[in-house]
Amino acid sequence: MFTNKINEQIKNKKSFIINIVWIFLYAIFTLIIVLHHEIWADEAQAWVVVRDLDILGIIRHVRTEGHPLLWYFSLLPLAKLNLSVLSMQILNWLLVVISVGILIFKSPFNFFSKFAVVFSSGFLYWYVAIARSYCLIPLFMFLIASFYQKQKEHPFIYAFLIIALANTHVIMLGFCTALAIIFLWNNKDKKSIIAAGLMFLSFAFLTGYLWNSQNENVVVKNSLILPLSKGIIHALDRAVFNLYGNVGWFYTTLFYFFTAVTAVITFFKNRQMFSVYIFSMFFQFAVYIFIWGQLPQRIYTLYFVILFCFWIMFKDFSNKHKIFINIAIVIVFLSTLPGNLDIIKQDMQKSFSDGENVAKFIQKNIPENAFIVSNYPLTTVVISAYLPKNSKKWKFFYYGYNDYYTYTIWTKKIYPSYHPIPLEEYLKTHKEIYVIMSAGSFYEDLIPIYASSDKVFNNQEKFAIYHIVKRQN
Repeated sequence: MFTNKINEQIKNKKSFIINIVWIFLYAIFTLIIVLHHEIWADEAQAWVVVRDLDILGIIRHVRTEGHPLLWYFSLLPLAKLNLSVLSMQILNWLLVVISVGILIFKSPFNFFSKFAVVFSSGFLYWYVAIARSYCLIPLFMFLIASFYQKQKEHPFIYAFLIIALANTHVIMLGFCTALAIIFLWNNKDKKSIIAAGLMFLSFAFLTGYLWNSQNENVVVKNSLILPLSKGIIHALDRAVFNLYGNVGWFYTTLFYFFTAVTAVITFFKNRQMFSVYIFSMFFQFAVYIFIWGQLPQRIYTLYFVILFCFWIMFKDFSNKHKIFINIAIVIVFLSTLPGNLDIIKQDMQKSFSDGENVAKFIQKNIPENAFIVSNYPLTTVVISAYLPKNSKKWKFFYYGYNDYYTYTIWTKKIYPSYHPIPLEEYLKTHKEIYVIMSAGSFYEDLIPIYASSDKVFNNQEKFAIYHIVKRQN
């Protein structure tokens, strides 16, 4: 018996070392990807908002973004210390690496399933390279899963994790609400009731904070909402494409089969996990159909919900069923990689956005306090992220706002990028102006003093700068 105990300790130590090496290799490989990635407008927006506004200003503005505040407050110390925007990317990368560590050490799946999840397109690129609030979702989901069995002993810690997850992104509110209801159903002691009350109170606050925010956002407000039947079909098609980079019959069949089989298994094995899965899925797709469009990081959370349900139920399956689940996870997650390899390759070889290069050009070649006009604030925010904090030397003016700006202001008028800029009006009050054009709209009859090269991957964030001098009478 003593020998068996020694052998078990050696086995556990060996497994621990293998896991650490695995996490280390993943961290190094993804760090290389992160350091090759230039942030784009969606990433830059959160950084510039936090950098240039005070706390009350952040709270007032972020609701028009339609997002909870957790990611913005996570960036607050970095931005207020005047660190570079690279610090945001490193924080994002670190949080994803921690998520991977929790998955590897705490999840009940076998090596091959863990490998498939870690080296799927989500963890290899979408979550780790694109620095946005989505990096917090797997972190808190995996923490909740690993803490699920201890919720009765530590109700307040469990409640804190669920509240934190709800405040990562609005699409997680359905999942968190389902977990909170089940928690209250299963635990009737005084501490648990208080913890549940805190969860529901936070959900109510979050709902009130974001309520009707989509109608204050001029871009979302003017977006086309499809009829329900077409909206559902479109949302499902986009789900397949965003997960697999392809809508071929194989990937479509795989998506529908996996989601349907999950519903059947959870229904017969654990009705509570079935409720979590179904409520979360319907809530997500309602958001996609009526409010926000899809992104790979958003729809990927549906697969994380499925992973969560199997994680909780895994101990109750027979060995035969565990093998089946592990095989399914391997196929479903690894299948996301082939269709997304090209974007990873392109991001490594090209600049994802040209914002950093444009910022360097402006600082070297455009006089301080020059009058700089932009045609589209949704893209030029990435330039602001690389310019000095609260820059008074180089300011951008947008005719839709009739004011200077550094970040996109969603409550003010935003014209299409091709809308003509009133250059003649500006030349009445300025001897010379600089015009930054982007989002596919450029002057064909003017020669730019700067133009993005073909090595910029994101066409929306290819820029051209024109120098226009007032004609002398």
